[in-house]
Amino acid sequence: MSAPVIAQDAGDLADNPPAGVTIHVVQRGENLYSIAIQYEMTVQDLAELNGIFNPYTIYVGQRLLVPTDETITIEPQTHIVQPGQNLFDIATVYGTTIDTLLNLNDIANANTIYVGQVLQITERRTIGSTDTPIADESVEATPETEVTPETTPEAVEVAEVAPTEIPTFSTNIHVVQGGDTMYKIAVRYGTTVQALSNANAIADPTRIYSGQRLIIPGRAEPEDIARFPEPIESLDINPLVLVEGETTSITIRTNAASLVTVNFLEQNLRVISLENNGLHYIFVPVPLFTPPDTYLMTMRFNVNGVTSEYQFNLRVAAGAYGTSYLTVAAENLLQPAVQDAEVTLLTNLTRTFTEQRLWDTSLSIPAAAAMNAPYGTRRSYNGGPVDGYHSGADFASAPGAPIYSAASGQVVLADALNIRGNTVVVNHGWGIYTLYAHLSQINVGVGEMVDTGQVLGLAGSTGRVTGPHLHWEVWVNGVPVNPLQWVRRSFP
Repeated sequence: MSAPVIAQDAGDLADNPPAGVTIHVVQRGENLYSIAIQYEMTVQDLAELNGIFNPYTIYVGQRLLVPTDETITIEPQTHIVQPGQNLFDIATVYGTTIDTLLNLNDIANANTIYVGQVLQITERRTIGSTDTPIADESVEATPETEVTPETTPEAVEVAEVAPTEIPTFSTNIHVVQGGDTMYKIAVRYGTTVQALSNANAIADPTRIYSGQRLIIPGRAEPEDIARFPEPIESLDINPLVLVEGETTSITIRTNAASLVTVNFLEQNLRVISLENNGLHYIFVPVPLFTPPDTYLMTMRFNVNGVTSEYQFNLRVAAGAYGTSYLTVAAENLLQPAVQDAEVTLLTNLTRTFTEQRLWDTSLSIPAAAAMNAPYGTRRSYNGGPVDGYHSGADFASAPGAPIYSAASGQVVLADALNIRGNTVVVNHGWGIYTLYAHLSQINVGVGEMVDTGQVLGLAGSTGRVTGPHLHWEVWVNGVPVNPLQWVRRSFP
């Protein structure tokens, strides 16, 4: 075995390499296979350790990290399924097989994968031990076979070109533990010491400490492998995995003017079509108590009388909602008929669709007070069963405190309701409504246009309450959803 070439003056890492790692400087005439042989490694391991996508793109002078005598664990590589992707194409782009992916992910039917699913692409492995096999997977090396240039992968001389920066994105946070080194951490997450140092602005990779939080840069996603039927040009879903009680938005671009219909959870969803029916937005509100499962979404596209169909699976996950037990004095307001009548009124009101969009980006908090009851909490009243839920977010507004409109829109209800007391509902267009309840005073009237931050009324304790506060709801196409999600992010 020829002596490895070790850099003595190749920069900070070479001058002061982390424990358990050696730096190899690529020489003219070397390829990744010959270097892997020197260090009793596989080409795959050496490429993964150094974030190399194509083994034939190394260059003269490139510094490669190689392990010494330590055993390092490499975490499995994963892939998040995107719209338009299937298991065959995913297997192809990663150089594996459908059967391998089925086995690694315990999938019985390839057609059941869903958008947002995290697929394990490789198995967890350890490298760096003295018994690591040296043969590349493409070369059947045996003790009786002499390894010659003819039996190795194609000997391509490395070119003296400038390195290409590997694009990265933040995928994880690692908390440094006792015994960790930058090298161990980098290998565990399939990145490099240099990339890890750059992501965390660390000048000296030998100086990390227990408890330190490190941003882990990940590899770039493989090239786009999405394939859609005509006339779909692109399809984006955000977030990819739906959660009961929350909203997902879908953006579709078509390469021809299309009439689009969408069915999900046995409901026909509203489709907002713009740009001569070439751009389409869909809001998907997931009702609370939707069982966690995989559900089929069906899209139909009509172009000049010709209809095509596209179907794919979406996953609905359970929301992290707790349970609360409340005592209220107004027993008559706990009657199911009273509650059902009010829900029916609001459902019918908020199902009315307005073509004009009246709000800008995200919604604003409607009160200058702390939130004291989140959306989605399951509720029991006066010792009864847990059969209700909190349809909004509560803010601890003092009596008489101003309540502000979360966005611009038109008032469609300003009246006293049995359970919500004095209530204002504002229509923001595109099926989006906000509701403000338990007010002591209403300052606006039906039909009035309001601006973001305009005072709608004053906080109070009217209706079914345990004390003064603001109860705030967001309704999307007739479904009450988590209002804080609409504050935290901007929808199209």
